[in-house]
Amino acid sequence: MRPNKQILLYCADRELLSTIAFTLRLHPYEVTAVDDSRNAAAIMMASDLVCGILIHARQGDFAGRLIHRLLEADLHIPVLLVDRIGDLAPVRYADMVLYGRNTSMAHILSALNVLCTRKHTARSLA
Repeated sequence: MRPNKQILLYCADRELLSTIAFTLRLHPYEVTAVDDSRNAAAIMMASDLVCGILIHARQGDFAGRLIHRLLEADLHIPVLLVDRIGDLAPVRYADMVLYGRNTSMAHILSALNVLCTRKHTARSLA
């Protein structure tokens, strides 16, 4: 049996964070879910994560600016940005971006699968 892939999930909206983390844990992922950007940055820098997911859930909240700061940091893991509101400017620092309220868990799981595969392939080639 394969070990679960370690990922970080950041979302300032605790209810959405809990829902998405629960769903991801039903798949082969070990999820570290955080709602504080400082903790997210520290975990992303110090852990051996396969991927990070940053979710922007509310228009006009401070999470958008915090997400930009996280993305501008020198992260060494692939990052999926889920902009459910669609008000963040296209962010060149994210490896993959999903926009809009209609972003489903199927979209997130599919994108996560691609990013985790890409990370695994890059490690194998190194």
